[in-house]
Amino acid sequence: MEIQFGDLIFNISSNGEVCLVKFWTVDNRDAEQEYPYLKAPVLDFAGGESSGRYRHVTTNETKALKYVSHTLEENRLVIVQKNDKVQVVSTYESYGDTNAIRITQELTNISDEEQCLELANTFGLNFGRDVVKEHKDWYLHRFTNARYTEAMPDVRSLYDLGLYWDNGIYKMINAGNVSSLDYIPQGILENRKTSDFFMFQIESYSSWYVEVATVSNMFALQLGGPNAYHHAWNRILQPGQSYRTVPVALCYGKSVNSVAAEITRYRRHLKPQCEAEKNLPTVFNEYMHYSWDNPFEDRTLKTAPYVAKAGVNYYVIDCGWQSTAKADNELSMYKLFGTWKEDRGRFPNGLKSVSDAVHDLGMKFGLWVSPEVVGCENQEMLDYYGDECFLARNGKKIFNGTGYLLDYRQKKVRDYMTATIDRMVQEYGCDYIKFDGSPNPGLGTDARSTSLGAGLEDHILAYTAWSEEMTRRHPNVIFEGCAMGGQRMDYKSLSIFHLLSTSDQINYMHYPYIMGNVLMAVLPEQAAVWSYPVDTRTYNLGLDDGVDALTPPEKVVLNMVNALLGRVHLASRIHLLDEQKQALIREGIDFYNRTNADKLTATPYLPKGYNCFGDTLVAAGLKTESKVYLAVWNLHGDKDVTLPLPEITAKNITVAYPNSLPTKYTFTSDSLTIHFTEEEQARIFEITL
Repeated sequence: MEIQFGDLIFNISSNGEVCLVKFWTVDNRDAEQEYPYLKAPVLDFAGGESSGRYRHVTTNETKALKYVSHTLEENRLVIVQKNDKVQVVSTYESYGDTNAIRITQELTNISDEEQCLELANTFGLNFGRDVVKEHKDWYLHRFTNARYTEAMPDVRSLYDLGLYWDNGIYKMINAGNVSSLDYIPQGILENRKTSDFFMFQIESYSSWYVEVATVSNMFALQLGGPNAYHHAWNRILQPGQSYRTVPVALCYGKSVNSVAAEITRYRRHLKPQCEAEKNLPTVFNEYMHYSWDNPFEDRTLKTAPYVAKAGVNYYVIDCGWQSTAKADNELSMYKLFGTWKEDRGRFPNGLKSVSDAVHDLGMKFGLWVSPEVVGCENQEMLDYYGDECFLARNGKKIFNGTGYLLDYRQKKVRDYMTATIDRMVQEYGCDYIKFDGSPNPGLGTDARSTSLGAGLEDHILAYTAWSEEMTRRHPNVIFEGCAMGGQRMDYKSLSIFHLLSTSDQINYMHYPYIMGNVLMAVLPEQAAVWSYPVDTRTYNLGLDDGVDALTPPEKVVLNMVNALLGRVHLASRIHLLDEQKQALIREGIDFYNRTNADKLTATPYLPKGYNCFGDTLVAAGLKTESKVYLAVWNLHGDKDVTLPLPEITAKNITVAYPNSLPTKYTFTSDSLTIHFTEEEQARIFEITL
């Protein structure tokens, strides 16, 4: 028997085995290999093969699964399998506007005994017919995610990754409560011989696993969450108890741009809704190149009128509002976190007074909070919580540089932090709250848990559930997610938070490389990007004299272009700029507001492919049915450049931003030639299709 669900076909053999035999253009129905089909999920229990097996291609428990039933609806396929220990319910969901498929697995202990689950992936696929002949045809696109250089693509052939003989293996592993510490939990498998692109994402807030291996002269892809071998994880299932794996989504295209369009349309089905977010308001955050960790009432009141004049919608005060420490020492502020009450030394009239002043200017007001940590010098809160409210290993609280990590499995933690968020909204007048956090406990906690990984997983489930509760509790508040910039760039996070910090990058000349690729990982309407025209590169707030002279108009424009394809997070001491330069900021904000309706439906467009760190020409755009908004950066490269425009036909091209400065360019239906006049220069073009 065969079951067809869109471009996926499953085969039910005569002995009850369920196998995925066709996956878009991967068709194994006539393959001659010993194991041409891959069963999903791959699972195992304590005492089985997973603990000591470095590859997760299959297990005896997986082989023993047999078909029970299935239900097929227009947008959903559910397949039920079982063996003598476990029942597996596999759910495949499709969507009308994209070919993406979302997959989850629910495992239930159907035995009379406790079972210790050690491995439960979400999706697997065999592909390729001959490892030796095809290892240079297949490529894996990874997206490295180091701090300050987020979303950097790295494309390698499977041969280069060591997959050129049987039993070869390549892994991407993320362990801890930061989902994208080294890699974003996504990737693309590309076949250059056939121009097939298969993109996947793992929707995990914490630990996850990707494996590409060789087996029976084929390649095998495995995607899932934590497991025993790599994450010190297990899950005890009592009789009748269930476990649900992390969701995985996959889509198909014929190019990077087309597969990015499919995953982008899918991600919009996950994006949380908020009435305050529908017009994609702009934000000014005074942290970057201004207050840093050292905000004060007089500084905010001085700057806010200029921000309002620029047309910005929200004014946000970042970290430091709750602490009596001055930022003479970079880490001093962080050691006092955890109380989350206003510091009257910094805000002598109270935050409500500052909030009222911002509101009187026609803007909304926001604050930052780091809800996962208590500073090591905040003895009041350490005593209040007690040791049982912190993540621990071997009986000791887990320390992370400046503080201890709260355990959201504890009601006392959730209650205090709920009261904190309520106070920020109801007493301080917050319309916007930025959640920061990436204190990584490593593999996890053994407190009240059977394994480090399970303790971490339960904490993360409790924390994300609490975060979602806060968004429901305060439906008119915009919630931003941040983790040392973009270290939680995943679509569990982005299904909770309305927008996400893409980076803490402080060098405006480096941000184009992030913006040049980040739309492969984040929706443009969720990608918060800094723009800091007054880039002082100093923590010395007394250097006001001469700032305007050190900020040429093209520097203002380049900073604005950095942010205009995403969510503008304006920053720095813009009040020090002259009227011409402030007008350039206003013009950028006007362009942003004018194009937001298109942004909500647009998909990424990379005319030169990925942008690599160090490129002197960077280009990235947003494509709708009738237009492309294309940002182009010259970063100390050739001043005369011709940029091919593949996959589109340009009927007309105009300069979209800035119109108040000259731009020399020409175009044909398939190329754009730009004559830059500066070593550092950027423009946004509007291409009519």
